[in-house]
Amino acid sequence: MIGPQSRTRSGRRGQVMAEINITPFTDVVLVILIIFMVSASFMGAQKALNVNLPAAKNSEPLKPKQNLDVTISADQKIYLNGDLMSLEDMPAALRDKNTAEPVGMVIVRADKQVSYDRVVHVMDAVKQAGIENIAFPTQNDGADKQ
Repeated sequence: MIGPQSRTRSGRRGQVMAEINITPFTDVVLVILIIFMVSASFMGAQKALNVNLPAAKNSEPLKPKQNLDVTISADQKIYLNGDLMSLEDMPAALRDKNTAEPVGMVIVRADKQVSYDRVVHVMDAVKQAGIENIAFPTQNDGADKQ
């Protein structure tokens, strides 16, 4: 005869509880989700282009506003906010962006290998679009001010 002590809590003798504990799985999924969210914020903030800026002793940090970034890479290609753009199409694209939301400043990031002529043509395209404020960021060369 089987006594009451030999039965499991479910009332069946000899059967294994077949419940899955999903707590560790949930913990792992949440950690992976957080990692993806943090890494996506670094990747999607701006389409970063590798440009070697010239150095200046008196460089100032840019103040955050509604700015547009124009990048001229070492291979003379022009990018407007990370998108490849031809010099001929730039004034119309800048005009459209300025009409949609007024632009405070156009920041021209030119690699130090880029010719002065190319930079002047980009400046001219910005002026043709009716935008007056242009900035040229540089790297801080680390020298102390005198």
